[in-house]
Amino acid sequence: MRISDSRYDRDRFRIEVACRMIRNEARTCTIRQGTGLSDDRIRKLYRSYFAAEPGPRVRRRRGKSPRQMSFFTRTAEHEVEAATLAALLRLCGLLGERASGRSERLEDTARFCSAYETFRSLCPAANVSFEHAWFLRQALLRHEDYSATRCPRCGGLRIRDRLALQVELCAACRPPAPAARREAGPRRGVARIRHPLPPVPACEPRTYLPVPTSSEPHTCAATQAS
Repeated sequence: MRISDSRYDRDRFRIEVACRMIRNEARTCTIRQGTGLSDDRIRKLYRSYFAAEPGPRVRRRRGKSPRQMSFFTRTAEHEVEAATLAALLRLCGLLGERASGRSERLEDTARFCSAYETFRSLCPAANVSFEHAWFLRQALLRHEDYSATRCPRCGGLRIRDRLALQVELCAACRPPAPAARREAGPRRGVARIRHPLPPVPACEPRTYLPVPTSSEPHTCAATQAS
């Protein structure tokens, strides 16, 4: 029995895809969903191939996976990165119609890893992690609240909120929002907005009575008359 036999090709391919996802810092639940491996098998792969690997250590992310689409609309840079990733996913055929309830295919997971690695080569300092990219694809596949559509002005791909009443332009065509002028406050990390002060009205001059300097006791007029 040799591992190079054709009947083991599927298992070797599954382990290879799982290692690619570990290298891209995917969570255990995401790797299980994409490859079908058990949690214990995924942890053993990490300890065997990545824990003692020389060089920068591959970080294992813990906690819940991203579940907020507002991450992709924080800034114009986030919107451009999301649109770039959606374009790569569409070119790889990962945003097509998928049967409801069907599990993730291993070939689709491998193409997704290739699309994300291409995205990282195009945007080395991108804010979108592997987990955010996985969630973006799942949200676009559901086609419920968000979809990948064309910008009405330039025709570029953008992420559109299907529940929005007003049709918005992409981040490249949309004019930047005016920023308020800010200055540093008295404490670190505190900023205040500078507003023009209203003019101060001129005050009328006041007349003050002189203070008596005599040391004699003050007597009223009735006492002097008597």
